Amino acid sequence: MGKHEDADLILKLYDLRRETVMRDARNWLFTFNPTSIQDVMEVMMGEHSGHFRMVISYWDMACAMVVNGAIDEELFRIFARCSTILSF
Repeated sequence: MGKHEDADLILKLYDLRRETVMRDARNWLFTFNPTSIQDVMEVMMGEHSGHFRMVISYWDMACAMVVNGAIDEELFRIFARCSTILSF
């Protein structure tokens, strides 16, 4: 894939991160500090199940694009690093 297409996909991932429900889910995940698999299971069955699944599936989808060559790995690393640091 060319640099233009890579950049376009990165911008689309950025747009998904800016969505209000995704922001709420991400903010909740920053407060989640599981110490056992039981903690994770309780979340999966509780009120924050949607938040947990939304953030995990977002990063799963994004990483799958890299692993399968849809996005350049180095460009994605920069995006992921900046996203985490800036938390936008």
